[in-house]
Amino acid sequence: MPARLRIGPGTARWIGAGLLLVLLAGVPLIFSGPGNDLDVANIFRSGRSIVDQHTYLASRAPGAPVHESIVGVADRLGGPALVNLTSLAAAVVFVVGLDRLMSGEGLGPNRRWAIAVVVANPWFVVAATSAVDYLFALAFVVWSAVALRSGRLVAAGVLAGLSMGCRVGSAMLIAAVLVAELTDGQPDGESNDEASAPEFATRFRRVVTVGAITAVVAVVLMIPSYLASDGFSFAQNDFHTATPLVHLGRSAVKNVALLGPVSCVVALLAIPSIGRALRSWRSSWLIRFAVVGFVASEALFIRFPWKVSHLLPALVCGAVALALALRNHPRLLVALACLQLLSCVVQVKVFSPDRPNQAEGAKVGFEVTWGQVVTDWQCRRNHPDAYRGRQKVEVEAAWGCSQPFAWDDHR
Repeated sequence: MPARLRIGPGTARWIGAGLLLVLLAGVPLIFSGPGNDLDVANIFRSGRSIVDQHTYLASRAPGAPVHESIVGVADRLGGPALVNLTSLAAAVVFVVGLDRLMSGEGLGPNRRWAIAVVVANPWFVVAATSAVDYLFALAFVVWSAVALRSGRLVAAGVLAGLSMGCRVGSAMLIAAVLVAELTDGQPDGESNDEASAPEFATRFRRVVTVGAITAVVAVVLMIPSYLASDGFSFAQNDFHTATPLVHLGRSAVKNVALLGPVSCVVALLAIPSIGRALRSWRSSWLIRFAVVGFVASEALFIRFPWKVSHLLPALVCGAVALALALRNHPRLLVALACLQLLSCVVQVKVFSPDRPNQAEGAKVGFEVTWGQVVTDWQCRRNHPDAYRGRQKVEVEAAWGCSQPFAWDDHR
């Protein structure tokens, strides 16, 4: 077991400064409307349908009944500000869970710099102060992993199922958790021979149990979508695909937008350290989870390269991998955390699409603009009632204003 951490005066001052920064960044966003995400108006409409009319109206395919219900209740109790506060609470729950998971797997205090990389990311800050489901799903997944590692299989399955009720894309991280658990307990250099067969059988039963509970909970949560659509049409989407090369290009550009070009270069410097960390594949639960989760999340995004915020699961997995690789030399993590915090206020853009929202190519350039958090706050003020919008043009105006590859006339 890792030694209990003691918070000294210096650490306490850093924590206090960090909390103050979060407060200063979050308060203007929390009280400036529920955000500019394309789905916000439909999420509020769905939540109000659930609470007021006791009928289910999915905000988008295939539905997110857990998050939509939370939004409906919070909206009726305290309006958009309380909805934003529930997202902030989900962010706190996620951070505590991630810290618990990483410390339980033996990572020391330097793990918190990796967590800082995630928390300081501008897309994380925006999600934590908006009426969106990303951090609810991440919180359920990470606490599902904590429950699984402590032997609470029912809780792990229920929490994983609830994450599916927020975002079906959570299946990628859930799969990573189960793969990491299934292959656990094999020291490096040893094969899975007859002596380890009973241990593997035990792990297999644990994984099957959690997977089955997850599936049951997820199916039950999707029953309202099935009934509302009179069949399986709720699972269909209207996404228009392009060539594989275009999908790959869109994904790559949005990955750069997630971290920022300077942070991407810094992160690439850690590749040799990550390569060395991969040598502990058999013995490290976290490295298996991080690698499988990152690859699965990126593969899903290449197939559906929509919103930059959809890459938050990949960001989390990447941060976990960096925490392992740089556990004794956290300077790169410190640099990344500082760069992420800076990019909330100011950012460098090196790509611009040939056609916003329908890009098949990009122009390379150099432009310094306001960061994503500042931009999102400005757009909330410019479009305060977008979440009430009943027409597509109202919602798209706020969305176009806030995105890094948006139409200029929306700003």
